[in-house]
Amino acid sequence: MADFKLESWEREPLWLKLITPFLKKKRFPELPEKPETGKWYRIYPEGCVAANGERTHANFFLGTENHLLVFFQGGGVSWNEYTAARPASLYSKNMAEGFYMIHVDLFSDLSLNKGILEDSERNSFRGWSKLVLPYNTGDFHSGCGDFPYTALDGSRRILHHHGYRNYRKVMETVTQFVTAPDRLLISGCSGGGFGTALLADDLIGLYPNCGNVVTLVDSGFLLLKNWDSVAKDVWQTPKEIADRIHSDNITLDALTALHEKRGERVKILFSCSVRDAALARMQYYIDHGNFSFSKEAGMVAQKNLQQMCDALRKYIPGVGLFVFDTPDKQHAKEVLTIHCIIGDKTVYEYSVEGTTAMEWIKQATSGNIQQIGLDLLKE
Repeated sequence: MADFKLESWEREPLWLKLITPFLKKKRFPELPEKPETGKWYRIYPEGCVAANGERTHANFFLGTENHLLVFFQGGGVSWNEYTAARPASLYSKNMAEGFYMIHVDLFSDLSLNKGILEDSERNSFRGWSKLVLPYNTGDFHSGCGDFPYTALDGSRRILHHHGYRNYRKVMETVTQFVTAPDRLLISGCSGGGFGTALLADDLIGLYPNCGNVVTLVDSGFLLLKNWDSVAKDVWQTPKEIADRIHSDNITLDALTALHEKRGERVKILFSCSVRDAALARMQYYIDHGNFSFSKEAGMVAQKNLQQMCDALRKYIPGVGLFVFDTPDKQHAKEVLTIHCIIGDKTVYEYSVEGTTAMEWIKQATSGNIQQIGLDLLKE
């Protein structure tokens, strides 16, 4: 880095410098050879890096029950040189055009007591073993490649789309501690929702004898005409995964392929708010070339979501759906709704048709698949 000027996302602001020592003390300890049950740890697989080359990690919790919850975290996406040159970072003063998260290390452990990861009696998955995969590779957790791009300062850089590599290295460790779970819940929000759809089949293959598998995609839904070439040429996603992508709807392609291969063995769930603010903003950028939190973007998002739910019901009979309309308070004027539900207290507290998202998920793990909130798409 001595050869060129540091980008804004590489310069640590003063406020972050001041709290960094405190945040480092809050990090979970590294996973020992004999971990305790009921305690979070960090896994540092050899050679695993984030988009910008920094060492990355995963978080693991050894539960008291022989069940495993895998959670892919979210944080945007990069699909070309333009987006590659514009990561989102707490180091940056202007995140108006940030497309994918980097520098997640300091804060990632602080978010692991929320939603379906919450350590409380109301959490049906409290006693499960849990694996959380932070997201800092811009590739929906599915890449294996190095993507060259020109940074805003004119220097040539490499974006390490290593999401798939990192995930597989982490699983080499996790499968030593959770060898044959009775139940498996594969889940993720936003970018992690896409990762869930893309990697569920691969993960199921690591546990071939698990008879109770639920795949839950939360708020992972964007339309882009060239997802297939992005996966193959930009992220360098493994061929067996990339070959499933053939339309502008990468999530629908992945989930349909999963159902065609695994059939009724895998319960497939999809949740999304009716006018998701974050997804509406990103879809507007894809369609028009600029970001917008607007009523127009929200209406497009609602129309797209209705078509998505119709397609899921057509191609995956018995799919579980949870459509919700929790208002986004920051964008109340635009009548937009919140982004994601399973990683926040809203999963317990907001109900649709008398059912919370947590109750919907719990019922699905017991074989009762429900489609909730579809009437909201017609309003």
